[in-house]
Amino acid sequence: MELPTLLAKSDMASRWGVTPQVVHNWESRHSDFPKPVMRVQNGKLPLYLLEDVEKYEQINKLIQKRYKTK
Repeated sequence: MELPTLLAKSDMASRWGVTPQVVHNWESRHSDFPKPVMRVQNGKLPLYLLEDVEKYEQINKLIQKRYKTK
């Protein structure tokens, strides 16, 4: 059984070349920001599905040229 890839906001920040604070700001300002599918660390760390993040990237043109998909 293959588990889905999950990302934290810090992972998204690295993918997009921004700070984690910028990702947090986008989450609060953009209604289309991915919704967390799970929380860990006693509910403090939200995790997001990679496919949801990739959709958000495409819609908002966040994929940087240096980033390559697998």
